[in-house]
Amino acid sequence: MDLRKRLGETLDEAAAGERIVIERDRRPLAMLVPYSGAASGDETDEERRLRVGAALASLTKFGERIRKEYPGGPDAATAVRWDRDHGHTPDRTDDDEH
Repeated sequence: MDLRKRLGETLDEAAAGERIVIERDRRPLAMLVPYSGAASGDETDEERRLRVGAALASLTKFGERIRKEYPGGPDAATAVRWDRDHGHTPDRTDDDEH
């Protein structure tokens, strides 16, 4: 993958919980991790599984909320980027005031 061409998509994946290894000439140089996981250091397989599961659940909930609020609205990638740029609150429910 050419990071320069897919930076936005790669950052979205990291923000959703993925840890991304950045390579040069097929050699690992760095790792891109979600900001919330950066301070925790290494994690066990179980911790990663739980983190990824929580990230997917959050994205699913977000998708459901967007479909309710904007029937016929933007595609998923556009909606996720808008939410990222405008301050998504992870614990917000559909019943909260906007």
